[in-house]
Amino acid sequence: MEHQTPLTYHIKDRHFWFDVAVLACLFGIAVYYPLLKIIPLVASLELISFFSFHFLAKSSHIQVQGFVGGLVSSTVVYLQILNDRKFSRLGARDLQITLLFALCAMLCECLFIMWVIAGNIGFTFYLPFLSQLVFCLFLIIFLFLVYPADDDGGALDFVDTEILIDHPIVWKTVARFSLFVLVLVFSFRFIGSELGLSENLSTFFVSLFEAHAILASVLTSQREYGFDSSLMELIFFILLGNAVSKSFLVFRGGNLDKKWAMIGFIFSALLFSVLCTFAWDYLIQDFIV
Repeated sequence: MEHQTPLTYHIKDRHFWFDVAVLACLFGIAVYYPLLKIIPLVASLELISFFSFHFLAKSSHIQVQGFVGGLVSSTVVYLQILNDRKFSRLGARDLQITLLFALCAMLCECLFIMWVIAGNIGFTFYLPFLSQLVFCLFLIIFLFLVYPADDDGGALDFVDTEILIDHPIVWKTVARFSLFVLVLVFSFRFIGSELGLSENLSTFFVSLFEAHAILASVLTSQREYGFDSSLMELIFFILLGNAVSKSFLVFRGGNLDKKWAMIGFIFSALLFSVLCTFAWDYLIQDFIV
């Protein structure tokens, strides 16, 4: 797949270094105003996606596009891959691997959000995302090794996906997503104080649509008052909401034939993360100490 603009052009152009300079300034501002840390975080993910697009996409197939697109929005990737007619020529194996790569990207972004906002919060809180990521990578390797490559008949060349815009940082996307997170932070406070809806339930409902944003909102909110044990419950409600929404998209999508296998992959990864976290929290960690 050819890019609209070669990477060397961006490096030489002033707009690239302007974006990097603005990003550095935003990180400096976030030191004094932690609530605004979400803005350079989203911009950093945009920059990571940009470099991944240029370094990986030319020599890879649709799976890499799924991962890079998942860094921006795994939900959008699922909608596009499962419903767009131009992906209907791809075989079940390629579609499943692409969807798993998008899920891996979402989990990587969640880990990055945890590290930026929460920092040294403790390995236990990273484990639900990390263990699910490992399980998804195992599934990808399993599908690559056990099932032969689909006879796509040139389908991969036919697919001309533009999941990402060929620009270092799309500031409109950064502003829109950051505003969405900030609105969620204040909405959560309003829901908890005025409406009486439980934090777990409201977290679950929002995570059906956007796992990254609700995780950033929860971490930003708890950071002000100190992280406590309720954070782990909220993390699993986020992962549950993500699994439910992804499974619904798989079930309703028209391009994938082996729907129940993919739904099984999604919920097996969630169950594995629950078991790993429980084992670490109540068995392994105590044994080490």
